Amino acid sequence: MVVAKTYAPALIYIDECEKVFAGKKKKKKGDKKNKKKSMDPTNPARIKKALLKWKAKWITDETQITVVGCSAEPETGSKKDFKKFFDKSIYFPFPDYTTRRLMWKTFIENTVNSDLINLAKGKVPLSNSLSGRLPDEDTPFFKLPPEFPLSTLAHISEGYSAGSIKKTCENVLTDYRKTKIDVRPLAVAEFIGPLSLCGCTDKESNDEFKKFTDIITGDKARRDKLEKELAGDDGEKDKKGAKGAKKSKKK
Repeated sequence: MVVAKTYAPALIYIDECEKVFAGKKKKKKGDKKNKKKSMDPTNPARIKKALLKWKAKWITDETQITVVGCSAEPETGSKKDFKKFFDKSIYFPFPDYTTRRLMWKTFIENTVNSDLINLAKGKVPLSNSLSGRLPDEDTPFFKLPPEFPLSTLAHISEGYSAGSIKKTCENVLTDYRKTKIDVRPLAVAEFIGPLSLCGCTDKESNDEFKKFTDIITGDKARRDKLEKELAGDDGEKDKKGAKGAKKSKKK
């Protein structure tokens, strides 16, 4: 921090910041407290107090120091410390069903039309995969037919990132396969094998990501508030009714 102040404007980058601002782990029965862990010189959490102190002392508009943190496992960190230390946050969650459906459609069409798009921009010469497929006024770029089951692909790709979906489309739609699309239409089965070879987040981790998304975006608080407002008088009436029933039983 002293060096950053001396050579300002400066940028301090903290990777895997969930280890610095670690969240509390649930203790299992029989586990004993490990006092030595806090003194471990290899534990990233040891610099947490120093960072909080330095931020309050040196990071101002005049010092021109910016701290950027990155995390691939934000759900394991302390959400309270994240909000306290970082002024702004940019979160990239796993795509939901609607987004995945749009991604499959976009990536498939863009991959099939990639050579045509590059040719139109003058980036690549005419290749064999383009023979007989050059678009004109009567022949537009390739588009998926309405009956193609995009919803199926969207369902089976839950837990996969946008990069995995794009990589799958590129692996399936080779130059040879592009030339045969008119003769042999695309099928969902072609994408299942290549997709399974890509990295996927397990259901438990995916659920944790969703919970973190709800908390960090405030969606959970908004949902709870809306549910309370919708319950309104009904909830109060139910409580009063329950109390009245108890009194009548006592009588």
